[in-house]
Amino acid sequence: MRSPLKPRPATPQRILLATWGTTGDIAPYTGLATGLSQAGHQVTVVTSRRYAALFREHGLRVRAMPLDEQEAAVGAHKPRRARIENGRDMALTAGKVLLDAAGEGTDVLLTHPLMHPQAAVIGQGLGLPCHGVYTVSHAMMLPRLIAGTPRLRYTAADVLVKRILSPLYAPVTSALRRELGLRRGFTGDALISSARRHTVYYGFGSALLPDRMPLPAAHKTVGVWRPAQPPDWHPDDRLTDFLASGPAPVYFGFGSMGRGHAERLSGIITRTVRRLRIRAVVQNGWADLTGDAEGDGILTIGECPHAWLFPRMTAAVHHAGPGTTHASLRAALPTLPVPFEFDQPFWAARLRSLGLTPAAVPMPRLDSDGLGLALTRLLTDGRYRERTRRIGAMIEQQDGIAGVVRALGRAGPAPSRAQ
Repeated sequence: MRSPLKPRPATPQRILLATWGTTGDIAPYTGLATGLSQAGHQVTVVTSRRYAALFREHGLRVRAMPLDEQEAAVGAHKPRRARIENGRDMALTAGKVLLDAAGEGTDVLLTHPLMHPQAAVIGQGLGLPCHGVYTVSHAMMLPRLIAGTPRLRYTAADVLVKRILSPLYAPVTSALRRELGLRRGFTGDALISSARRHTVYYGFGSALLPDRMPLPAAHKTVGVWRPAQPPDWHPDDRLTDFLASGPAPVYFGFGSMGRGHAERLSGIITRTVRRLRIRAVVQNGWADLTGDAEGDGILTIGECPHAWLFPRMTAAVHHAGPGTTHASLRAALPTLPVPFEFDQPFWAARLRSLGLTPAAVPMPRLDSDGLGLALTRLLTDGRYRERTRRIGAMIEQQDGIAGVVRALGRAGPAPSRAQ
């Protein structure tokens, strides 16, 4: 059971929380930032202008990164060199804003993995403790390599992913070191060294992980950071009327995935719903999915907190992002994962390994026939719901926000400044 009151910190601190990514990446950090603030800390969030309102509506101070043009270019079909340059531009902008914000006065840096290299250099230069707050480990991006989770494979996958990403950070880490008067370092190792030196807190449930997951010694699983629900939020009448008009529907949603596949995915959903004669709620997401069809029992919706929506569903079909996966488990909602990329195949494989789903269907192989068969098994076999309920109850026992609050209360002194 989640604690109704967050523990008060021994000494309130000025926390600078840096986060960036997709909507699914950002959502858990709204809960973490709000929880830290409610625990008595003074929290400032560094994030892109796209997501600033998600934090400001909870009374949090925000330093917004002007990344509008670069974010619009993410996912565009451009040459590899152009994509790399776009990533470097974003990293440079993020580093500048983060340094300015840290210079205004802070006691500790908490950082999303995408901003850890910049935060590591800034922490070193300003003599500030820096801790990672992750919802994914880098090694999870290569689930086939870490299958069985032997330590050597996990370490190799972790290093490989960081080596691939490190060139994006070489210009910004070099620039920050010059700005802070630090000795020049090997910038190609930016991601690897930052995560090796610092404690990292993971915002996911340990019950979903393989036994003996070989995380580094300083990396701790603290539990899920439940997204903060927008103040005064309430569902629109169209949604509540639909839910009241018949049996509980199946949820379909792929978050920020599926751009460029909207027509195909929407068609598969509509054909499956018609064939199985079920009702469905389709969350359009970045893919701009549609499913409304007169008489087909399909409703398309926009943003809606999963904590409110999922307990009202009978099953879910989603991309297996960590936030959506944990939300479905907490709601005891049987899930059929359709992973796209990144760490999603890892979480989909975990659902399958734990017997929580009859299949994990990679998006390129998805069709209405296969989806219909797997969804029928999920809906008719009560064992999937019971196993999901059991694992979800275990995940709910871990209060991830309280875990970070407690950890910060035990944090040691800031590291000495290296010249």
